[in-house]
Amino acid sequence: MTDHLSLQTRLAATFKDPHFYWWCGHVCLVCNSALYFSSTLSLNANPIYHTRAYIGVLISYAVVISKSIGDSSWFSKEFFRDENVQYFALAFYWYSYQPMAVTLVPYFAFSIFHVFIYLRTILLPVFFPNNDNPTVKHAREVIEQYTDEYHEKALQIAAYAEVVGILGRLIAGVLVFQTSILALVVFIHFLRLRFYLSPYTRDAMYAVTAKLDELLLPPTSEPYIPVSASRLYKNIRSIVIRYGATAQSAPPAVVE
Repeated sequence: MTDHLSLQTRLAATFKDPHFYWWCGHVCLVCNSALYFSSTLSLNANPIYHTRAYIGVLISYAVVISKSIGDSSWFSKEFFRDENVQYFALAFYWYSYQPMAVTLVPYFAFSIFHVFIYLRTILLPVFFPNNDNPTVKHAREVIEQYTDEYHEKALQIAAYAEVVGILGRLIAGVLVFQTSILALVVFIHFLRLRFYLSPYTRDAMYAVTAKLDELLLPPTSEPYIPVSASRLYKNIRSIVIRYGATAQSAPPAVVE
């Protein structure tokens, strides 16, 4: 039936759907993240791109949260255990904090697939409803193949970006007095929640911990590692394990 509707009618229906603004938020994030990454690599980082990217994040997650959380669930335990709520809260914190390019990497990895999936499943059928254009048909097949092939890889990259990139950047910043301890505490708490919700985060944490154990703890530690450094790492590792053990597991949710 939609094949016989005019393009204007199909577009009007698309624009009325909150899902369209969810997609616009992802597009805003992807484009501005790419610009911010480029400006950072050119040693002339423009913070306006960072701000706009996180505005896109907040729009997308706000749409998802408003659709998935009922009025009776607002500010309940289930509300705060929802992964989308957690990513929204973290995005708001990064939005109000000093720009750090690495914080955008997980959101970018999620969003680029949402942009392409929406393009394939919604926008292309709106403009080409009969699906008889061989170029459009091929484009949809290529997008589907790309998203299916690389989606899991992107989730792994996002997890390692959180565990290694962001956490490492925050720890280094705290050590040289360029990052607030509060930012580190906020993100560690976020990672604790992610550990119980995401198998990709768990795998990344286990892999990184195993590598650090090999490098810093005897008998496999490197000879140039001082005993004091090994002892300090062991103590920090014990604290982190005890802190993580206090977290309560929660049912997984789909990250948008």
